[in-house]
Amino acid sequence: MASQFFHVHHHLKPDMAGKWWQTFGEQMPDQASLEKYHQECLKLGFFNHAFMPVTQDGPTYCIWEAKEGITEAQFQEFIDGPMGPNFGIGAMNNNISKIDLELTGGQAPYERKL
Repeated sequence: MASQFFHVHHHLKPDMAGKWWQTFGEQMPDQASLEKYHQECLKLGFFNHAFMPVTQDGPTYCIWEAKEGITEAQFQEFIDGPMGPNFGIGAMNNNISKIDLELTGGQAPYERKL
């Protein structure tokens, strides 16, 4: 068994876009802060490969990798929690979908980090 990949569809709650982008800017003001966040997530067994906002009001899509043994429920807990992109402010509803790598012949969407 290897790491798993998840597609996440983030929906910003009504009137929360401004607060979320402000919090994002405060949490990730520069490349060094973003790298520190990535390292903290790696320690927990998660890595964000892609952050793809469509508009400032959403939706936003992400591709996350989770280490071997992480369940879908554990990933959902992470993505909704304070270390996930919600930053503990509850601005998003996060719909996760585990990517079925059997359908891709085992080809991962990104080079594995975990």
